[in-house]
Amino acid sequence: MRIKKKIVWMLVSCLMVLSLVMASCGPAAEEEKEVEVGKEEVEVGEEEVKVEEEEVVEEEEGLLPPEVPKYGGVLTLVGGGGGNWDYAKAMLMVSPMYMGEELIMGDWAKGPAGTGEASWKMGFGGFMNLDTGSLAESWEIPDDETVIYHIRPGVHFWNKPPTNGREFTAEDAAWNIDRHFSSRSSYLFFGYTIAGYNPTSIKVLDKYTLEIKVPPEMLGMVGLLVCGEYLWHISPDVVEQYGDMQDWQNWCGTGPFMLTDYVSDSSSTYVRNPNYWQYDPFHPDNRLPYLNGLKLLVIPDRSSQLAAMRTGKLDKMEELVWDEAGPLMEQCPEIKYVETLCDFPTDLWGRIDKEELPFKDVRVRRALNMAINKREIVEEYYSGKAELFVFPYLPLPEYKSIYIPLEEQSATVQELFTYNPEKAKKLLAEAGYPDGFETECVCSTTQADILSMIKNYLADIDVDMELKPLETGIYMSTVITRNFNEMIFASGKRSYPFRMLEVRKESAFAPSYYENPRTRECYEAVSRVVGVDDAEVSRLLKDIGPFMLEEAIGVHMPTPYFYTMWWPWVQNFHGEVNMGYYNPYQYICYIWYDEALRKSLGY
Repeated sequence: MRIKKKIVWMLVSCLMVLSLVMASCGPAAEEEKEVEVGKEEVEVGEEEVKVEEEEVVEEEEGLLPPEVPKYGGVLTLVGGGGGNWDYAKAMLMVSPMYMGEELIMGDWAKGPAGTGEASWKMGFGGFMNLDTGSLAESWEIPDDETVIYHIRPGVHFWNKPPTNGREFTAEDAAWNIDRHFSSRSSYLFFGYTIAGYNPTSIKVLDKYTLEIKVPPEMLGMVGLLVCGEYLWHISPDVVEQYGDMQDWQNWCGTGPFMLTDYVSDSSSTYVRNPNYWQYDPFHPDNRLPYLNGLKLLVIPDRSSQLAAMRTGKLDKMEELVWDEAGPLMEQCPEIKYVETLCDFPTDLWGRIDKEELPFKDVRVRRALNMAINKREIVEEYYSGKAELFVFPYLPLPEYKSIYIPLEEQSATVQELFTYNPEKAKKLLAEAGYPDGFETECVCSTTQADILSMIKNYLADIDVDMELKPLETGIYMSTVITRNFNEMIFASGKRSYPFRMLEVRKESAFAPSYYENPRTRECYEAVSRVVGVDDAEVSRLLKDIGPFMLEEAIGVHMPTPYFYTMWWPWVQNFHGEVNMGYYNPYQYICYIWYDEALRKSLGY
């Protein structure tokens, strides 16, 4: 065996800039350290959260079944250290997403709690049938350049100065949309306005009706998806009074949780919004959220995070690799978990845009794929805890209309995932490299194990790949700017198939700089109909998928499973991560917390 039997995993750390979340990988910590976390309790008094009597499920003696809704409890998670609190002032805001809302959101009833049409692990995939109204109760598309949003009556901002609980209206929505697209520091300005993809007009028709005009070629992409599901709404009154929303104490939105305390690099404390507009679709008399609050703890050390989870100081963790999750399963058999795949699989990419490099020839790219024993990597390196075939679409319920299993692909595609060094040598000879070639590969210093194996495989077909390891900060900058000479070991992006991010030369998620008239034509066609015609989106993406595979735009490596883990007192949770386009925390308002069960388990 080329690979020694060991469990060494790469932990993907997602850093988002310009919606660019790139991964740097490294082995998990070997030893857990005890840590004292979360001693400080979140006090939620009667004055802070008032829950109407009829809404509360009173617990009687004994434990209620997990399927019975319960009010109360504070969910404790690992959180970020804060930073920027104003969507228009930076391209990355995480904490405010617990508090801000969009016009449209993913439909909880279509996820694991309901029909199962969506896993809600990686968003809606571009299919509007999985979405429902949020701040807008409905929308319509009267022509090929217009989207009309019908704002939901009865939604109120938080009851704090200067907004003082007033109703959210179409004027507020128009102000937020204009601010996002016109603020030079915002993600939407940088990602869309600069490229000319922005509304041509924003018009308030009446108190609850908003009209958006957009270029016809971007009707769904901008008018519906971005304005509806990539844009969080805040109180204009705060910005008018203070100039921006940078001070967390002034933060005011409509969302289910309100920030009451923030200690930089330590913790954030949220309490339940008692006047939140949404009700549980399966228990329509129950006003959401169920939780009394949230506590986000900043725990930089990974082993300390694991210790906090093991001792019940954290209620839930995401993105654990197997050598982290496995011990937790053994030590705490009560813990629940789901497997998921990374949104940013790390592959090996050669620059296709440079005529002088071998990677311009598709035969070379196919040869590199065949030279690597990917199945052996799955079984030996990842101990079977990985997926062989995840390009261009992930095997998730959301993508069932576009995903074609490997066994149903063409022989050309299947060869790319079959170890065949002899065929690889033949292809190199046909491409003019009978003696192989030399190249260099930029990587992170944390990726040495897997790249050493790849280097050895390639050496067998006379490809000498010199590794150029960079420290994490420099590597991340290189990934984001795509400023490398020949090859790079970096992540793509799989959760937005309708954006075809890995096959557009201008995309930051296209490390190979790939460009082709056929994929460009498909992208333009998808952009016209996404959000408008799900069936046509499916047809276009399913048709182009095999072509993208046959082009072998990168060396597509196996992707290890990640694990989301939670204690059994966290109920009505099934591993959800992202509901809608990009709405990663909406699912929290549906969770209920069984404090009695937690106590009975000794925590």
